Amino acid sequence: MVSEISESIIKGCAEKDPGCQKVIYEYYYKRMYAICVRYTGDRDEAKDLLHDGFIKLFDKIGSFSEAGKLDAWVRRLFTNHCIDYVRSAYKKYVFNSIEDQADRLSDHAEEEQDNKEFDPLSYSPEQLFTAMQSLRPDYRTIINLYAIENYSHQEIADKLGIEHASSRSKLLRARQALKKIIIDQNKS
Repeated sequence: MVSEISESIIKGCAEKDPGCQKVIYEYYYKRMYAICVRYTGDRDEAKDLLHDGFIKLFDKIGSFSEAGKLDAWVRRLFTNHCIDYVRSAYKKYVFNSIEDQADRLSDHAEEEQDNKEFDPLSYSPEQLFTAMQSLRPDYRTIINLYAIENYSHQEIADKLGIEHASSRSKLLRARQALKKIIIDQNKS
């Protein structure tokens, strides 16, 4: 296994060399698959998304120019690919709904209370991962973008084509849903 991708591998991949493509595929497979699973919540869908993501990567790698930043570029490419997928596959959840607008008024008071009662870091990664897979697609996407990818609410809103307040609102409801799932899992 390669410990780092060289400029010659990147160049070969841009020139459609199957050997170089294989090196990049094997190097990034596990990490990018994990990103795809986080966004889809389904291993089969994640594999399809992963495959399509690598096709996109191989098509666009010729435009990549900073060898030292390939990891960040690949991660961003796959994250954006996953966001595009979620936005199109789960359109009914991602865009503003009547529920979002009605809930905005009460969200700020609930958010402060919710933050005091629920600390996701007090649970094991396995519990969190299992609970995340049970969330609605829009909630899972918001948590991934905010908590894992470190996007701001404005960046999330821009990426998903929603209002800034909707991002905040969905994050609050996602945290509440995650809390409920984890509590229910612990009762079992």
